[in-house]
Amino acid sequence: MTLRTSARNLLSYAAWAGVVPPPSTLRPHGVSAMTLVKNEEDWVETSVLSVLDYVDEVLVADNDSIDSTLQILKRLAASYPRKIRLLDLGNLDFVPAINAMIGETRYRWLLRWHGDFVARTSGNLSVQKLFEHIGRLSAARHYCIALAGVALDGDLEHQFEDRVDDPENFLYTYSPWLHYRLAGRWEELHVPWFYAKLTWEDLHYFHLRSVKSGERLLQKVYQGRWFQARGSGRNISLAEFVRERALEELGTADIPEAAKRFVVEHFRHVVPFSQELCGEYPDILVPALGHPPFRLTIEDGRVVGRVELDRFRPAVQPRG
Repeated sequence: MTLRTSARNLLSYAAWAGVVPPPSTLRPHGVSAMTLVKNEEDWVETSVLSVLDYVDEVLVADNDSIDSTLQILKRLAASYPRKIRLLDLGNLDFVPAINAMIGETRYRWLLRWHGDFVARTSGNLSVQKLFEHIGRLSAARHYCIALAGVALDGDLEHQFEDRVDDPENFLYTYSPWLHYRLAGRWEELHVPWFYAKLTWEDLHYFHLRSVKSGERLLQKVYQGRWFQARGSGRNISLAEFVRERALEELGTADIPEAAKRFVVEHFRHVVPFSQELCGEYPDILVPALGHPPFRLTIEDGRVVGRVELDRFRPAVQPRG
């Protein structure tokens, strides 16, 4: 443990000592999941439904998608009105939008749940075990917990050799001083001084990191630079920016063709999914293995393309 970590751990008792309000005085115990998405039609339905029965509420919001993401969110909110709240955040940029979502949550624990995360719901790595774990932590201290998931890339049966995401601060107690801020191309969580920072290594979810349509893959690759360009004053849409960069870097502004070229180059080093190293697939995802929406084409050990089929629709019906 580093000196800085030790100091932060000690300072986290400030709430216990009454220097700052403890979590138990700010919110009732429970978990609010927050899903803020942009162009995540491939997996957002599966993602939200996978965690729905294990949290107290799910706040969802669309960040100016140009695909069917918003329609999917509306359908989910209409189907599960007691659990899912669809927020209209107007034209807020990403960082003000996620901070607005934090302000709308109702429960003590906040779970940042991306639209391409899929929860494990059985076994020792189920999200239920995760939430039981936080229930055993002191209600008089604030916590920020870094989590990691099993990463899939290209299709449901391949990964890059890292196999697991780097841990990120995705689970934390609410306080009025907790917020996100812009850091270069991306947002980062500002964690107040009185939070204990923990890293838990159990893999409670899968991250379908690049198991997405070709168009969405290009958006993901260039989105960070697009945020940066917008922050520098360029008035350009994400679609326009992707076409511009694809022409420059992939030799064509035709998005389907650019996506094909990207797939062959980007996934050339993938390896087969390892159940031995990563464990079982999430229950809700198992049916997709028989009818995968994406499948890499491999010849003589080389990725030569990818087949894209219909989007997966989970058959499971959570209690909500």
